[in-house]
Amino acid sequence: MNDFLKATFTRQKFQGLFLNTALGNFAGYVAGSLVTFASTRNALEGRAIRNLFGLLPRKKVVLHLLPHWLEWLLALMLGFLVMEAVRYCLNHYARAAILAASRPEPRAEEGGQARDRIRSSRAV
Repeated sequence: MNDFLKATFTRQKFQGLFLNTALGNFAGYVAGSLVTFASTRNALEGRAIRNLFGLLPRKKVVLHLLPHWLEWLLALMLGFLVMEAVRYCLNHYARAAILAASRPEPRAEEGGQARDRIRSSRAV
């Protein structure tokens, strides 16, 4: 049991997990923030009694193009999808690298050419 735990919980696996999680969460946060950024705009306050019809300086006002609940829901869903996509890509490339490293290299014959076993067995 002790050998299993030592093989399972290695420093390299923890670093990969933390890196994978951190990159996925950061990408999800950025995607969610971009939804909020794209669905709002800044405008200057119009002339009104609050600013004495333009005598006082105008304030910047944030205008939301979507209702707050819809903006929040879109940010949450897009952030989650981006986070999962980043995790999938990182895991896919890691597994592809492991598989590429585990494949045996083809043996080369004289002249540096690899031998095709299927053709050579059919020709004989």
